[in-house]
Amino acid sequence: MVVDWKQRAIAQWSADPCGPQVEGIDALMRARHDYAPWMAEQLGYADAAGLDVLDVGCGQGIDVCQFAIAGATVTGIDLTPRHVELAQEHVVEAGVNATIIEGDAEELPFPDDSFDRVTSNGVLHHTPDVDAALAEIRRVLRPPGSATIVFYNRNSWHYWLNQFLWRGVLRGGIFRERGMAGVLSGGVEWTSIGARPLVRVYTRRSVTRMLRRAGFINVRTWVSPFRPADSPLTRRLPASWPLGGGWYIVAHARS
Repeated sequence: MVVDWKQRAIAQWSADPCGPQVEGIDALMRARHDYAPWMAEQLGYADAAGLDVLDVGCGQGIDVCQFAIAGATVTGIDLTPRHVELAQEHVVEAGVNATIIEGDAEELPFPDDSFDRVTSNGVLHHTPDVDAALAEIRRVLRPPGSATIVFYNRNSWHYWLNQFLWRGVLRGGIFRERGMAGVLSGGVEWTSIGARPLVRVYTRRSVTRMLRRAGFINVRTWVSPFRPADSPLTRRLPASWPLGGGWYIVAHARS
């Protein structure tokens, strides 16, 4: 059976928009910071003033608003019409200027060399042709532009404890689904409609290899800290427990 992963993604995030389960841009930004306090530094909001920034897979517009508040000229693009609507509402609510359009990461509707910086925060592990999306990001960057891409980390405690051991082995998902692809599709993203979007995980090495294949240079990666609350097997540990191997790989690269 051929799966239309993009339609599944649209169904998923039309029903359950990505991001914290709160309303209003201020509440969304606060909840994002509480969940991932490292994200502001890794995405570089503070040094974006004066830059032309593109956010690929902008969701509800959290990063778009943060970059605009910092003084960047920002464009957000998303495949899901509901995300576009919400991002446009949040831009107005935040009192900033930004352009939000509907579009596909694998076919960006912009000329070559259009942006100084491109970000994509937790999006490209859901797209069927990640190589095409990375090539498009590289194409629309004007040298020496920078890209920051956030992926799910296969070598994370969350993957091995929560997805593989807890959901896959102890709860039998790996046997019902005949592999981890189904476990991830059915359990990583919260859904109220059983949407089962595409979910892939990557290693730092594979992320570096993909970015270099797309033509990027000076590729470096960073892994977020692990949150014990992310797994029922570790949630009794203190929140400050010093574990590495978090759920996100942040890749930085130059065009």
